Amino acid sequence: MHLSEKAVDPPGEARADLDIFLDYARRMDFRNRDGAPLIDWTTPEQAYAAWQRCSAGRPCDYTAITYERLRGGSGIQWGGERLYTDGVFNTDPGYCETYGQDLSTGAEFTAEQYRAKQPAGRAFLPAADYQPSPEVPSEEYPLLLTTGRTVYQFHTRTKTGRAPELNAAAPDVWVELHPQDAARHGIAEGDLVGIASPRGAVEARARLGGIRPGVVFVPFHYGYFDVDPARRRPRAANEMTVTAWDPVSKQPLFKVAAVRIAKLAGSDD
Repeated sequence: MHLSEKAVDPPGEARADLDIFLDYARRMDFRNRDGAPLIDWTTPEQAYAAWQRCSAGRPCDYTAITYERLRGGSGIQWGGERLYTDGVFNTDPGYCETYGQDLSTGAEFTAEQYRAKQPAGRAFLPAADYQPSPEVPSEEYPLLLTTGRTVYQFHTRTKTGRAPELNAAAPDVWVELHPQDAARHGIAEGDLVGIASPRGAVEARARLGGIRPGVVFVPFHYGYFDVDPARRRPRAANEMTVTAWDPVSKQPLFKVAAVRIAKLAGSDD
């Protein structure tokens, strides 16, 4: 856990999120069960204290983590250096926050199914049989695409793309290839490459590196908000990814898609 202090005052007529929240609560006249104002705090530290009271006695108990402790170093690991040193876990039916789900289907277990396991503080290590990805390489799309980050950019670059130093360090999309895959397609370092899936395509300069053979990597940061429409080319990685998600976490499966690659004309531009 880390404490993030306010860096600057809001510019112009902008307002801090906390001020907007408190103003909304006042206008709505939210009340507690005793008729008193529901929100009885006004500062960030008071808001955190309210959260501490809410978390008391729960698995995410923050009552011992004060502002003073958070300001004392580089952060605090919640729960201490090691959790569950007594061998008792938060699995008691009257205390746990969920009864769990089937990892293959996402179906939630009922209270009766959960109690039948006699949890009583025992740890559960769920497992599931291997299942192939929703899309695997084929003769038409023989390579596996994975997407990810570069250290210089964040998400869709709406912030980092406006920082000159960060933008200069990683200004455009690229595709990383294993030298064997590149040679098989006549691609050299810096060539303009087309990467296509059954859904969409990206054009990117090639980087040859230590990625696994049969796999290509494209960073997902690059869209079109900062590109001159006259010079625009496909570069948004998620236009190629699969519309599917994990049944339990609901995490989108952006890391696996089948693609093909080809060297494009104009690679020497």
